[in-house]
Amino acid sequence: MKVTIAQIAKVAGVSPGSVSNALNNRKGAISEKKREQIIQVAEQLGYFKKGKRTGVITLVLYDAGETIVRSEQPFFSALIEGMEESCHQNDYQLRIRKVSSQDEKAIVALDDISESDGLLIIGTEMHFKDVEKFRHFKIPFVIVDNAYIMENCDFVAINNKDGMYEATKLLIEKGYKNIGLINSLRMINNFKERKLGFLQALSDNNLLFNGDNEIFVEPSIEESVDDFHAYLLQQQELNIPYPDAFAAMNDYIALGALRAIKKEGLSIPIVGFDDIEMARYNDPTLTTVQVNKEDLGNIAVRRLIAKFERPEESMKILVNTRVIERESTK
Repeated sequence: MKVTIAQIAKVAGVSPGSVSNALNNRKGAISEKKREQIIQVAEQLGYFKKGKRTGVITLVLYDAGETIVRSEQPFFSALIEGMEESCHQNDYQLRIRKVSSQDEKAIVALDDISESDGLLIIGTEMHFKDVEKFRHFKIPFVIVDNAYIMENCDFVAINNKDGMYEATKLLIEKGYKNIGLINSLRMINNFKERKLGFLQALSDNNLLFNGDNEIFVEPSIEESVDDFHAYLLQQQELNIPYPDAFAAMNDYIALGALRAIKKEGLSIPIVGFDDIEMARYNDPTLTTVQVNKEDLGNIAVRRLIAKFERPEESMKILVNTRVIERESTK
C-alpha cells in the first residue's frame, strides 16, 4: 500500500496542506526546518519511489469566505486521503493549493497545463457565479462536494437531498410530526439541497413545516452551542413549546445543539449529516447521515483521469448516503 499525504501529516503532526507545501518545495509557505522534518518523515515512510511520476493533479481548496472548508477538519481530511490514495494508485502526484474567491490572478494562474495535468476543486463554498470563473479553463477540472444542475461541467458530490430526506423520514417513522430544522447562518449549496430533502420528506408524509421552527446558527460546535442555547432560553421565556425533534444541516451543528439541550436538562431527538468521527463518541451518540468521504475523493480522481482521455464529456455524479441510527433519536 502506498504512503499518502494524510499518513505523513499524521506522523509529522501537521496538516495535509503543510505536507503538500513541503513535498512541492513552496518557498515561504512553511519554515525550512518544518519542511526538512516533513521530508524526513516522508522518506522514512517510503513516500518517494524510484522513477518518475507520470503526472500531477492539483487539489484546489476554494475559499469563498464561508469558513466551511478547512483541510484539517475530519470531513475534508478523509476526502483528501481518498484523493491521495487514488492518485498514488494511478501514478499521479497530488498537490494542494488554497485559493481565495477574491484572488482573480491566482484563479487564472490555475489554468496552466505546464503546472499540472488537471484540477480537483473543492467547491463546497462555491456559489453559482464562482463556477463561471472556471468554466472556460483549458485545463481539465472536476468540482468536488458541490453540483449545480444548470452548469455544463463535471461535478462529483454527495446526494445531499436524498440523504436528508431519509434522515427526516426516520424521525417521521418514529412518530414525530412537528420537526424543526437547525440551519446554518453561512449558507452553501449543499445546505440548500439538504433543506429541499427535508421539506420533501415532510410533504410526502402530509406534514406541514412551521417556519418558526427553522433556527439559524453558526456552523461550528462551539458557536452553535451558544446560538442554540439562546434559542432554547427564548422559547422558555415566551412559553413556546419546542419542536418534537430536529434535523441539523451537519454534525457540527447537531453536536452543538445537543450540548445546549443537555445544558438545559432537556431531551430532544436530533439527526445530523456527514458522520464525522465525533458523532459516534458524543454523549448521546449522534444519529446521522453517513457519507463515504474516501469514496467521494476516489471517484473524483477517477473522473478527472477519465476526462484526460475524453475532455469533451462532462458528468454530474452523486454519491449516495445512508442513515446511521444512534442514541440521539432513541
